[in-house]
This record gives sequence, structure tokens and C-alpha cells, in this order.
Amino acid sequence: MSPSTSALDLFQPEEVRRQAHRLLDLSSCGELRHVKTDLQKLDAAVEAVFDTTKENYPDGQIPPYGIWRDFEVGGIDRWAALAGVRAFETAEDMLTAAADLAVLASFMKTRHPADWRFEDRMTETAATGGQASALAAFHMFTSGSFSSAMEDPYRVDADTLIYLDKAELSSGLQWDRHQAGDFLEEMQRHLKLFGEALSLRPDLFGEGKATRPGLLAVGHAREGNGTVDAVKLMDNLLEALAPVWTGGAQSGDVLLGDGFGHSALAGTEGGAIVPFHTAAQDMVYSLVEPLAWAGVEVAGLDRLTAPADLAHVALFTRTGALEIRTDAQELPPEDALDRMIEIRSGAIALTDKLAEKLREGMDVSAEQLPLTCILEGGTSRAGRRILDKNPDLAKKFGHYLNPGSVFWLPFGA
Repeated sequence: MSPSTSALDLFQPEEVRRQAHRLLDLSSCGELRHVKTDLQKLDAAVEAVFDTTKENYPDGQIPPYGIWRDFEVGGIDRWAALAGVRAFETAEDMLTAAADLAVLASFMKTRHPADWRFEDRMTETAATGGQASALAAFHMFTSGSFSSAMEDPYRVDADTLIYLDKAELSSGLQWDRHQAGDFLEEMQRHLKLFGEALSLRPDLFGEGKATRPGLLAVGHAREGNGTVDAVKLMDNLLEALAPVWTGGAQSGDVLLGDGFGHSALAGTEGGAIVPFHTAAQDMVYSLVEPLAWAGVEVAGLDRLTAPADLAHVALFTRTGALEIRTDAQELPPEDALDRMIEIRSGAIALTDKLAEKLREGMDVSAEQLPLTCILEGGTSRAGRRILDKNPDLAKKFGHYLNPGSVFWLPFGA
């Protein structure tokens, strides 16, 4: 990191995009060891995204990208049913609960046992991968697993996260305590650290005696007079939670969370650290709908990036825009880290290029077709479809994107 780049700069989504495009320029010229990109092959990805969007949203009414679609596995609007039962007295009560759930479920998208399948016994539907994680979080939330108030189960309290019982966690996730013991230990620790981080920032997450993640959205809604700034939300989330996402880069004593240093950028202007911040950005995207339900608009979403995840990697590799040049499963640690960064950066920057081409082809503006709708309507869905049809590909890419098996990263072989 150069002297002109502060730790706070690395919390900005503009820095995510800037560094991703720096690596895209290098990969387009064949100057990266592990990845090569070919912008001439983006048309196939654009076509796949266009077709997927038309298939899923033929009327063009595309909801924003976020965790809420994962709660609707099987075509069931679980949140609407919950909200109907709860009958929230005020819009703020609803917003606090919905934001609690959105932040928690995004935080719980981590590595999980191989072949994990979560069964929603109430609706006789099942899910795997990230959707399984979301459904598990939803059902634990509705059962009151994260609440410290018996009379109000639909909440997430910091002290409950800190002292969450392993048996309840095992039951809620449907993870066997013996076969998935290590994963349970990690998840219990992960949620404990989450609760502790919330407790350390009552200015962001506290009100009276309550400390809840959803209160951050409420605070921003009150201050914003009908509008909330997406980047300010992300800043606050990273200020509080980046130290919980351990294993990435540091700036002095500041832990940067989902940010990693690439050897090709070392010593260059702007520094070597590529700050992905996938989980934090997912949290912001997932707060858009709760805020909208409360009558609050989220501004500045165009400044966020695409998630650097398996679905986007699958989309661009399958269509040829992204080529992984080093296919070895095991590499020296520094090479494995560089490969991970190059792949994830490529997915972010190529999504930006795809969005430009898609809008140009449809003759619409960024305001008419924002990135969040492109993610929901096409890129994420098209990529997940590829992974569903090619489970071995998902495992291989999961290994590439999490070479150190960091628990909080939502992919792993």
C-alpha cells in the first residue's frame, strides 16, 4: 500500500473497482500469470445474461440483487408470511427486524460441509450452497434462536450471538455435531465475534438496552430524511465488522477483512491490496428492500461492484471471457493467493464491462438498468445455473477462490 492510500480508502467501493480494473488491464495484455481475459468474448456472456433475464423476468420488473431471493426458494415468499404473522406496529419495527435478518443471513454465508442440503420441512423444499445458508438463517431467525426477548423472537441480539449454544446451532443448520464438528466450532466462533463486534459499536448498532445489526439501517433512515447513502452504510459495516473477517490484509493495526495483496501490484502507485469486501457489499444490497418497504430510498448503489463469487467466475469462464491459465489444484501459498485475486478481480471488472455492453445493446441508461438489477436478473442466475449443472466445476472454483480455506469466505472445496 502506498503512503497516499489510507485504510479508510480501502473501505471504499471505488477502490474495489479501481484495483479490479487495474488487474483486468494486465490480464487483457497477458501480463498476469494465472488469468487471461478476452473482452472480445464478452458477447456470449451478454447473450446468456439477456436470455436469463428475459426468462426469469419477462415483464422487465426486476427486483434488486440481495439475500431476499434466496429466502424465496421454491417460489415461496417466506418473509411476507412472517411479516403477516408478526403484524409489525410501525415501519421502524419492520425495518429493524428485516435488516437484522438481512445482515445476519449475509454474514452466515460461509464455507459449509460438502454436499450440505438444508430441508425446509414446513414447505417441503430443499436448498444447497448459498441458498441453504440463507434458508437456515431464516428458519433460525423465525424460531427465535438469535433473540434475547421471549416475547419477540424475530430479532437478532448481540448477546445471544455471543452465547449461542452449539446444540441449537447444530439443529438449526441441520449439521451433524460429529461429522461437521469443525464447521460448527467455526460457525459458533464466527457468530460470537459478530456479536462482540456489534457490542463494541453501540453508536452504530445500539438503542436503549438493545444491540442489533438492524438498528444501523434504522439510524441511517432517521438521519437521511427519506434517503440512505449506500457507501456510508458500507463504511459503517466495514468499520465495525472488518476485524471479524480475519486472514486478509492489514494496514498497520487495521484489519481490512476481505482484502488481499497481489504481488504484481506491489510497489506500484495505489499499492498492492485488492479490497473485495464481498460480504459487506452483499449486506448493503440486501438492505435495499427492507429500507424500501419502510419508504426509504438507497442512493449510490451504482458505486458498489458485482460480487467476486463463484457464480460470476462460472459465467465468464464458461463463455470464454475469463481463462484460468494455471489449473493445478495445489500451488505455493503466494501463487495460490495471486490466482484467487486475479480470478475474483476478473469477475468484478468483467461484470462492469458486461453491464456497459448490455445497456448499449438494449439502448437503456444505467439509471434505467442499474447494476443491482443486472446482477439479480442475469449474471448471478446465469452463473448459478452453470454451477448447478457442473458440481465438479463448483468444487474446483471453490478451491481456487479460497485456497487457504478461510471459514468466512463463502466458497471452498
